[in-house]
Amino acid sequence: MRAGTGGDGDLRLVRVLVACYPAGWRRRYGEEYAQLLCDLHVHRRPALILDSLRGAARAHGGVVMTKASPMTVAVWACGLFTVAGIGFAKLAEDFTGEATGTYALLVVSAAVALLALVAAAAPGATAVLRDQDAGARKYLAVPVLGAVVWYAVLRLALALSADHGVHSAPTIAGFALVAGTTIAVVAATAWAAARVLRRRPTVQRPRLRSVEMVTIAGGMAVATAAAAVWGLQVRSADPAGFRGDHGVLATAFVPSWIMVVAALTASTVLAALAGRRQLAAPGAARPAR
Repeated sequence: MRAGTGGDGDLRLVRVLVACYPAGWRRRYGEEYAQLLCDLHVHRRPALILDSLRGAARAHGGVVMTKASPMTVAVWACGLFTVAGIGFAKLAEDFTGEATGTYALLVVSAAVALLALVAAAAPGATAVLRDQDAGARKYLAVPVLGAVVWYAVLRLALALSADHGVHSAPTIAGFALVAGTTIAVVAATAWAAARVLRRRPTVQRPRLRSVEMVTIAGGMAVATAAAAVWGLQVRSADPAGFRGDHGVLATAFVPSWIMVVAALTASTVLAALAGRRQLAAPGAARPAR
């Protein structure tokens, strides 16, 4: 990087911002973009820093949507959806008697979306199991090992937080440990599924795959809407609880609820984009003969 107008701290900031972009983008535009950031004195302009980070997020999203298969994108969307769903379950623990109908709708629609994903991924997993390709089979062990590790970490967290208050250091440490492990296991499972799909990219008729992808996105959309409505119903039924510390790990409820809905929305958008690409695939919309 030849850009150089400013101190070492300025150059470090420029390097960090440029490094946030995909490798291919950096090879093509990195030098010029770094020089532009230096010329604009990015270290003095917080709004420009945020714009640069948003641009990096869009660039990564473009890479994912152009290079990854629709099914791979759907797998990652379901991974994010699962993490957000776990957060919602934690959020709803103190409101078991509120908005039960909406909560049930969320659970059912989320189950439909995840079952559709299983139905879409099952043929590929079955084909890998029948093959003699040990390199592909090893990826199928990832979710099993992940579940074992997650359960072990959960037991450790429960032991750490036993007989301690909600805001105590052991409880917070235990929750952070479980949350981090959950995210890691979900991410590892999504990665393994994506690797298997790369080895077995086409094992279903396009039209059937399109139905499954639309079902995944539709189930997520209903669940996301139900999560938003659930929060509003809690606000009407229990205003004090809505404004209280009934969020994740006894944090404020409103920010926790907004973050969960935002994560569900992001996963739904990803799944919808994947479904749109699948519908545009050759043969996806042709009637069966």
